[in-house]
Amino acid sequence: MYSGKVIKKCVDCNCKSLPFTMLTVEELIQINKSRVEICFKKGETIIKQGALSGHIIYIKSGLVKVFREHGGDELVLSLESKGKMLGLQAIYSHNTYPYSITACDDVTVCLLDSNSVRELISTNAKFSEKIITILNEDSLFSYKRMACLTLKQLHGRFADLLLCLSLRIYKRKEFKVPLSKKDMASIMNVSQESMSRVIKDFSKEKIIDMKGNKISILNFEMVRHLSIVG
Repeated sequence: MYSGKVIKKCVDCNCKSLPFTMLTVEELIQINKSRVEICFKKGETIIKQGALSGHIIYIKSGLVKVFREHGGDELVLSLESKGKMLGLQAIYSHNTYPYSITACDDVTVCLLDSNSVRELISTNAKFSEKIITILNEDSLFSYKRMACLTLKQLHGRFADLLLCLSLRIYKRKEFKVPLSKKDMASIMNVSQESMSRVIKDFSKEKIIDMKGNKISILNFEMVRHLSIVG
């Protein structure tokens, strides 16, 4: 982890999250006073589950893994990339982070003081509405994630992972994933052997082409179909 110089202030930033587009110039100047921009290397921990929650994390670039820890095991909750705000759940609940976040590749984040964000929620109705929208979307995503892990079979889970990477993260059908097969197996909550088997099945049926960490979706409609039927 290392801290670089802040090149742009919040008021001049061209990658504001939606809630921060609702702020006045004065409010942006105020939030910038307690903001710090930090870069993390692949594999580094950004926040630790159970730690005191002093900041909201905004991802400026890179891919992160959000997960719950229990003993020596972990359950991956989501993969997140540029534009995502994390840690909002801790603002009004126990003041500790409910999950851990690690960098899947080189990541740049803005750390925003939780007290400053809480004050904006109290004083700016439009800002607080957008924050509620984010939390609502997170809840809906969690329901879908829970259904995927408990109701879908192996091929349905892998199809969901492909759709997540293609539609949510990279927004294209061909992409390089900074994840090992072990990481992907963990996201799907399956063994590495099962992960290798489903990749082989999808490749054999010409649904995807996977070489190293590069994935090309060849039959997008079939991926959608497998996601639906599970």
